[in-house]
Amino acid sequence: MTDDRKLTDFRRWALAVLDLLSAGPERQVEYLRASGVGPDEVLLQFDDVLHVAHTRLADGSLNGEDYLLLQSVNESVNSVSARPEEIWAEDALKKAAEWEEVRAASRVAKSGLEQSWSQESGD
Repeated sequence: MTDDRKLTDFRRWALAVLDLLSAGPERQVEYLRASGVGPDEVLLQFDDVLHVAHTRLADGSLNGEDYLLLQSVNESVNSVSARPEEIWAEDALKKAAEWEEVRAASRVAKSGLEQSWSQESGD
């Protein structure tokens, strides 16, 4: 697999994870039920993206501004992770302010990354 292909795959994956994180609670619950996983899985997927992004930042294939967009989502993710067990219930996806903060931060990051990556590819 070429480096360009790997970068393209990373970008698609990151945007797909941000798309799920920014989705409304109904879609998130639908995803969880269809996948047979709990709400923590959504955050674990983002954690995986962030780890790969950190490596890409180090090798120069991700710029600092794009990494900061992902890091801003991570701050919201950390606020969810710091909450008590109730935050992991499906009902909390609909009602907890922390989950809404994750959605808002994810929307901003997704939009910023789409714009940045589109400019880089000349779209």
